Amino acid sequence: MTALIEADLFDTISELLAEQNAMNNDERRAGERRDYDCIQLLAPYDANCLPLQEDFRQVQCRDLSPKGFSFLSYRQPDTEHVIIALGAVPFKFFVAKIVHNSPSENELSNNYLIGCRFVRRLTAQGT
Repeated sequence: MTALIEADLFDTISELLAEQNAMNNDERRAGERRDYDCIQLLAPYDANCLPLQEDFRQVQCRDLSPKGFSFLSYRQPDTEHVIIALGAVPFKFFVAKIVHNSPSENELSNNYLIGCRFVRRLTAQGT
């Protein structure tokens, strides 16, 4: 069962990367982690109640891999998990665990670079 979930997650992330490549034809670096420089929707998640639509905010994503993603935020996260809506409409929703956050390397901003690991994909049934 876990292998099936991981395969579905890998396929979905591969589709997202292909979708962005189609919109942005520049060459991508080799390796598992890929640049994913785009705005996506993200909400804090307490691992109990799904966030409301108004809880989502736009964040600047930095990179994406089959295992996780990173994004920039003007504030530090206040939950251990987030829900991210990736891709174009209709979005693909994922639960992710925050695994690190640190001040951004850019001295001109007060942003934080947040790294997340995918936990699972959310479907219409909420699982």
